[in-house]
Amino acid sequence: MKRVVSVFIFVCFLVTGQIGVCPVYAQGVSELPVPGTMVNLSPTFEPVMIKGLKVHPENPFQFDFIIDTGHTGLKADDVQLKQEAGKLIKYFLAAMTVPEKDLWVNLSPYEKDRIIAANLGQTEMGGTCWRKIIFSNS
Repeated sequence: MKRVVSVFIFVCFLVTGQIGVCPVYAQGVSELPVPGTMVNLSPTFEPVMIKGLKVHPENPFQFDFIIDTGHTGLKADDVQLKQEAGKLIKYFLAAMTVPEKDLWVNLSPYEKDRIIAANLGQTEMGGTCWRKIIFSNS
């Protein structure tokens, strides 16, 4: 059996040597731009963002948030827009209430025990950040 396999491999090498090797490309050459041609930027995308904030003077703890839907195509009555706006508002309020000295995230792979400040980690903003860091490191 070994002899048959060895002869087969030898014949394959001989045939390949006579025919030649076919060039192989990772992607089609026609998809690449001609060298020296300017490559344009990809189109921009604007996510849902808080664009403004109205504070009521008679009740300083009442806010009206002005939300821009960006390029998402969401409408004012969409549930997904309300969820995204709610998340952004929670992030804003967390950033306003957590002390400035605790608004940090450590991305060093050598300090896995110091990824996020304890106060920030207790908020939804810190919890989301923590999950993303854990997901990206694993």
